[in-house]
Amino acid sequence: MKELFQIIQDPRFHLLYGVTQRFSAGPQPLRVRLNREGCKLVEGVTKKALVHPNMRLAVHPNPGKADKFSPIFGKITDVTERSIFIDYVEPDEELRNAAAAVKKVDLLAAPEQGQEMAALLKSLGLNTRSLGQDCSTLIINGLNPDPGVTWAEPMLLAHQETIRAGLKVLRRLSPANRIILAVPKELNLHLTDIEIAHVPAHYPASVNALVVKAVTGKENPKDVGIVGLHNLWSLGHVARTGLPLTETVVTLGSLEHSGNYIVCDGSLIGDLLEFAHIPLHTGDTLVRGGPLRGESVDKLSRSITCGTPGVFVVEAGTIPPMEGHSPCINCGACVLACPARLSPSILSRNAEFALHDRNTAEHITSCLECGLCGYVCIARRPVLQYIRLSKYKLGQAAEARRCLESRRSIDASCTIAAQPESAEAQGGK
Repeated sequence: MKELFQIIQDPRFHLLYGVTQRFSAGPQPLRVRLNREGCKLVEGVTKKALVHPNMRLAVHPNPGKADKFSPIFGKITDVTERSIFIDYVEPDEELRNAAAAVKKVDLLAAPEQGQEMAALLKSLGLNTRSLGQDCSTLIINGLNPDPGVTWAEPMLLAHQETIRAGLKVLRRLSPANRIILAVPKELNLHLTDIEIAHVPAHYPASVNALVVKAVTGKENPKDVGIVGLHNLWSLGHVARTGLPLTETVVTLGSLEHSGNYIVCDGSLIGDLLEFAHIPLHTGDTLVRGGPLRGESVDKLSRSITCGTPGVFVVEAGTIPPMEGHSPCINCGACVLACPARLSPSILSRNAEFALHDRNTAEHITSCLECGLCGYVCIARRPVLQYIRLSKYKLGQAAEARRCLESRRSIDASCTIAAQPESAEAQGGK
């Protein structure tokens, strides 16, 4: 237990880094790969079509999911079910004029409220599902989401104009009558226009459920929502520019380097690492997201989206690699580390052998996906990945049941409607 406590108290897990400078500008990409999964392409958006910055390319049918826009001048080189590929081209006068004609939207002066504001924000490339949660208290999670991610402090200290602009729009979007900004208890932050709550800043304290508990003192309280600081910055960025969201903030990091950059949506990971002078060697692991909760990627041609918190290179030999075939040794380390008081070893073993239904009784939905289970696993099992797989499979099964029940209900209604009148009813005619 003492050794495990020392692991969890690793100073690298502290979520304050003393980083306060403004974000650096990222590279101007020569190619982008935009994620358009679930989106319907706008008419005229086809292979070889020319595009310009802030041009709408695709619309998502879900009212809470953002539309997609081009971040650069370019030509569409390929379109798949999941991606839109754009290569930069030097714009001619016509393309420059089209870009200049994009109308800016003054969100701070716009009259829209509630759902009307949500629709306007969606049309500007913002996901509004979390921003417009139906709750009376909304908490803004002002902590860095993962160890190694360092953009929260600059957002709070050096980008207050953007944060304040985001707050103004958020208050008109959200039905919450109380908005609270949760910040690290060690951070000396003074804002007069929002209630501030100071919370612990040692991972996994930045996980949403734990932030809610730190602020309210309750687990899973009713009528309380939470949204990330990154979302608020994006909202403020759109409010200040008046243009669709085509940029995001990421931490680019390795063992020896860390920096925060404003980069284009769809930027290729390889281009970002090259721009930040972060080398990648044989045996290194490339992680998109956070070091504990992110996902390893196999190609430098993968891209980032506006929700990506960071890109990291984990150098070979710094952390023992995970072994997908390694059996659980029942040491109990993951159980002791789990902040949700679950048994990750049982959850992962059920998932490993496709016994996903058993995980419902093990309260898998209470898993916070903090990644500590995999971090402390002596056998180096991909515990979090197994749990995510099981959640996905259970979700698929639940959706299949809902569809089946819906079809049965429709069939039953059709059968009743098609039944002939009873003999008694017919005799009365």
